[in-house]
Amino acid sequence: MKKILFAALIFLSAPAQAQDNAPKPGAVLKDCPTCPELVSIAPGEFMIGSTADAPDVDVSRGETPQAKIKIAKGFLLGRTEVTVGQYREFVRETGYQPPKKACRVWDNEFVDKADATWENPYQPAKPEPNHPVGCVSWNDAQAFIAWLSKKTGKVYRLPSTAEWEYAARAGSTTARFWGEGTEDACEYANTYDISAKEKYPFPWTFSPCRDGYPEQAPVAKFKPNAFGLYDMIGNVWEWTADCYAGSHQGRPKDGKAWVWDGTCENRETRGGAWMSAPERNRIAWPGRDPAERRLNYFGFRIARDLDATYTPAYDGAQLRRLTLFTGDMAKAKKFWVDALGYKVRLDNPAFGGEETAKTLKLKNGARAHFVILEPGQTNGPLIGLMGANGQKLDANPSNIDETPKAGETIVVVKVKDIARTFAKLKDQGTRIVTPPSALTGTGGTSTVGAEGTVLSPDGNRVIIQQVESE
Repeated sequence: MKKILFAALIFLSAPAQAQDNAPKPGAVLKDCPTCPELVSIAPGEFMIGSTADAPDVDVSRGETPQAKIKIAKGFLLGRTEVTVGQYREFVRETGYQPPKKACRVWDNEFVDKADATWENPYQPAKPEPNHPVGCVSWNDAQAFIAWLSKKTGKVYRLPSTAEWEYAARAGSTTARFWGEGTEDACEYANTYDISAKEKYPFPWTFSPCRDGYPEQAPVAKFKPNAFGLYDMIGNVWEWTADCYAGSHQGRPKDGKAWVWDGTCENRETRGGAWMSAPERNRIAWPGRDPAERRLNYFGFRIARDLDATYTPAYDGAQLRRLTLFTGDMAKAKKFWVDALGYKVRLDNPAFGGEETAKTLKLKNGARAHFVILEPGQTNGPLIGLMGANGQKLDANPSNIDETPKAGETIVVVKVKDIARTFAKLKDQGTRIVTPPSALTGTGGTSTVGAEGTVLSPDGNRVIIQQVESE
């Protein structure tokens, strides 16, 4: 069996509705009575990052040069940051307990505190349900998103960096959606201002206004941007889906998250917080932090796809991995789906990118398909790769006419009607190694029913059983 190097996704999605049915831009909706409010964001183009002569531009963070991004598809974005009350419902329903990691708070200095949690973030000392939740890591946000997706049947996620900046700008090109300076910040954002400076005299500059909130403010207390989104600057830093890259050169031009194989050293955060210096409370300034890090001024805002429905991760029996086929995807699907009754849960030709093709020694330009098939009557779905465009993956090298050797792949599939299944396989041209014969519960097995063996399109033996009792 060819070794497969990929893990299953947290959740999977499939097309559900055309964007022609999308809510009008600016429309506000909720997927359940207690779910976060979402704002419909239309597709569009913008320049991500800052110009080289922009005030406070940080070249070290890769803000410049800019890159042109075309948000190819409309999406929904949280009207506010996720609140303490919304996060509390998630914890109450799931019993979620994050790994024991301290959270960074201010206690005469910025320090990691073991007793600091989203319920006890120190700043504020007693958060209200409508405060943005803090002390949540990128990983914690993923757990919340998986719960909300399962609860609503919709595909929730973190916004990509490009989506976040596009939505935060709301058509503006200035450092902040209200303008360049910080004199008017207190009308639009909870930033490090005079109110915060009086209580927390950090050694950096502040906005020359007073908003009345020395720490986090309840969400939606300030004016929204032109898209109707609140607190896109200030309050808490917001996790995005992207790996931190330190540049916009090479970023996906369609607005998708910029991620790569392996573990991101840092995830990107955006928007600044109540305690951030003004030069960081800008739309284009990117934070960079490990996914497991918790700080009381780190929260998140959710996004949702318009054209996808949620499919829960398989949580039953073992997920088996093998190479599903060596070339013809249509033929492979006929074998697994039409004859054996599997359902294609994922077919992603882009998974793994160019490195997968190189590893599998496919021809230049060829792509492999990453596939998950969910059976109806067996002990778990199969996960594997299919060749694309007639390209070949290595088949089982052994001679099918020989007796199977120890360690060889033999997949056992259970079906309801073995005679009908073999008839379909024969019509498809599948090689029948041994036709169905009776299983009587003797000869070292307790299975009663019928069994036959075929050669699957990837060169592996597949034992097909109709089981009456085991």
